[in-house]
Amino acid sequence: MDQTVVVAGAGRCGLHVSRMLAERGLPVTVVERLPCPGGQEPEPDADRLARAAERAGVRFLLGTLAVSLLGHDVDTLGIPGAQRLPASVLVVATGSRPATPGELGITGDRCAGILPGSAAVHLIESGVLPGWHPVVVGGGDLAEHCITRCLRAGSRSVSVVRPAQLRFAVPAGVHTYDGWRLDSIHGWPRVSRVTLSQGQQMMSVHADAVIIAQDRRPMRNIENALHDGGIVVGCHSAADPKTDEDATATAARALAQVDGIVRDSRAAAGHGPPGG
Repeated sequence: MDQTVVVAGAGRCGLHVSRMLAERGLPVTVVERLPCPGGQEPEPDADRLARAAERAGVRFLLGTLAVSLLGHDVDTLGIPGAQRLPASVLVVATGSRPATPGELGITGDRCAGILPGSAAVHLIESGVLPGWHPVVVGGGDLAEHCITRCLRAGSRSVSVVRPAQLRFAVPAGVHTYDGWRLDSIHGWPRVSRVTLSQGQQMMSVHADAVIIAQDRRPMRNIENALHDGGIVVGCHSAADPKTDEDATATAARALAQVDGIVRDSRAAAGHGPPGG
């Protein structure tokens, strides 16, 4: 079969790896669920990276969701309808998400007002204020973004909890709890307070919303491609704050894995190396 590569996701990692693959001489199609490249948290250099990928020969299917992997076919669903793309390799570059309260070991009530950072940003951009007194958990770019957006949108006070030292300047009106961890969330039907811990010390902090923006985890939402292996290669960066250097290194690692799959496939078929 033709050594075609489908890349799911047009964030920074997806754009880098698709360009690198195309420069290897491989036909590459990028499938992106949003109508433009850049990912769910658009990078400032997304347009430049997309143009570089296009110059290398990458084909883009925008506004299209990669739904499932069936053998060597990727089923997609977009504005033109359903399509089936043949693929010798599927690179999953679908971005990352903040850890969930369960993954962070946060206990307490299952009440309204607990949001991942990415959802909080989208709500604010749609004119919805997550809370008058939100607590933000995290110390990277996403946490900083959430704090700034909440203050601009009208939050009366914002608290931020980070086990390690914060990596950004804290704006006025922000209460910082460095070295503490969010231990539990309380309230019904909505968040009313949180409990912080530091060693044997415990502290109760008033809050009406909790925004989780810590410990990025890969998003893997393509059926039959939830794990690496076979023809599936993950391309996710957990860096926070995000950097182009880290995205490039992440893409390079995925490229090496794709090269190995393609090389083995070509050898089995009696052909030469990629691009040969």
